[in-house]
Amino acid sequence: MKILKWILIVVVILVVLLAAVGYMLPREVVVTTSEEIKQPPQKVFHFVAGFVDRTVWDPWIKSDTATKCTFDIKSGYTGSKYMWEGPKIGTGVMEVDSVVIGSYILNSVSFMKGTTIPEEWTFTESGDGTRMTWTITMVSDSPLERLMNTMFRGMIQKTIDSGKTDLKNYLESHQVTMSTMSELAVEEFPALEALVCSGSGSLEQTASMLAEYYGKIFRVIEEQKLQPQGMPFALYTNFNQETGTADVTAGMPVSTGGKNSGDVRLVKFPPFTAVKALHTGPYEELMGTYMAVQKYAADNSITLTGDAWEFYLNDPAEVKDPTQLLTTVAMPIKKQ
Repeated sequence: MKILKWILIVVVILVVLLAAVGYMLPREVVVTTSEEIKQPPQKVFHFVAGFVDRTVWDPWIKSDTATKCTFDIKSGYTGSKYMWEGPKIGTGVMEVDSVVIGSYILNSVSFMKGTTIPEEWTFTESGDGTRMTWTITMVSDSPLERLMNTMFRGMIQKTIDSGKTDLKNYLESHQVTMSTMSELAVEEFPALEALVCSGSGSLEQTASMLAEYYGKIFRVIEEQKLQPQGMPFALYTNFNQETGTADVTAGMPVSTGGKNSGDVRLVKFPPFTAVKALHTGPYEELMGTYMAVQKYAADNSITLTGDAWEFYLNDPAEVKDPTQLLTTVAMPIKKQ
């Protein structure tokens, strides 16, 4: 009995000591790591926030290859979930709580019911790429949990350092695509009347040319008190493969009564039949959709004229997330 009594006393003393040590430890344990990645911030953000190929680089999943993962991806990222179940790492859920498009992600990670750990990511421009920072914060009022958090800090640091390196290597050796293509088909396009402004230039000059042309067009629309009758478009004709240039026309369908004014002309376009597709994502990735349209035409023995229309279905000034930009690409079919 005396031995049991002394064992009990020792146990009590150890518990008291552990509790005392635990209360002296910090309530908050922060583990963070940073990396330079040769990809633009928007693409690195999309890759992480959208759980794109997450299992390829996730350090915990790589440590338990038998883990089964499922994903529930939401438009706009917030609310997206990443769930796992493995014999070694157990079960868990990661949910995107909030984002600042292109620069910040806040996730909540749950390993057991009622317990969550915040995980933060930041993405900033750095040279020709991105400086990414990944931070995990463990907070506890319990002395035992404080002791556990402190003990596991080094292991977690080593794990996320490994993960960030694998993430960097994957992103720098693979193409990061932020867009999707759908609604590939042949479609009839009606005649339209529009105010247009035209010029010639290279692919690299297109964005600045369109911005200039739309500025002129909308000034004329305001001066002539017209109403837009649809979404703006661009028409590319006379593409020269040797010089990489084309004739570029920016246009805006308008109500009747429009007139020529300086560089801006009123043009009536006839109806046409085209192979078309809906591009969802950044304008910089439109080439992939063009290639899909051309392949569809080739596979179906359709001859295209070589011209191309882009109808911009939403306003990039209002759509902050470039993955949500909508563009209809239409390549007219040559008449037999």
